[in-house]
Amino acid sequence: MTSQTPVTDAALARFADAVMSIAHRIEPRGLEIPGRRHLTPREVLVLHEVAVSPGITATRIARGLGLQRSNLSATLHGLEREGLLAQTAATVGRGVGFHLTDQAQGELALVRAHRTERLRSALPDVLRDVVDQADVLARLADSIGDLPE
Repeated sequence: MTSQTPVTDAALARFADAVMSIAHRIEPRGLEIPGRRHLTPREVLVLHEVAVSPGITATRIARGLGLQRSNLSATLHGLEREGLLAQTAATVGRGVGFHLTDQAQGELALVRAHRTERLRSALPDVLRDVVDQADVLARLADSIGDLPE
C-alpha cells in the first residue's frame, strides 16, 4: 500500500481490533501492584493521561477517555486521596490541572514493568517488528484527537 492508496475501513477495523486485543492481553482487569490495592482500568488510564500530559485538566482527561466529567470526578478524588495525583495550574487554558506525585511515578514504573513482562511473552521476531513502529504508533495516538463530547 503506497502513501497515495486510501486505507480501507476494513483495514482500519482490523487494526483497531488488534490494538484492543493487545491492550486486553496486557491489562485484562486493571492492575495489581504488590503492597497496594488493585488499580482499576479507569485509574490506570487516568494516571497514564496525566503522565503524558502533566497539568491536564479534568475536562481534557474526560474528553480524552470518552467519559462524562462527573463520572471521572470520583476517580480523580480517589487518586488524590491516595496520594497519586496532586493539583497544579492547568498547562492549557485556565483552572486546575493534575500532575503525578512521586509515589504515582513509582507505581507507574511498576505498571510499565508489568506491561513489559507481558509483552516479552510474545515471539522475539514479532516484538522486534512491532517495537520498531512504536514512534509511529505514538504519532497515531496523538493525531487521533479528542473524542467527541
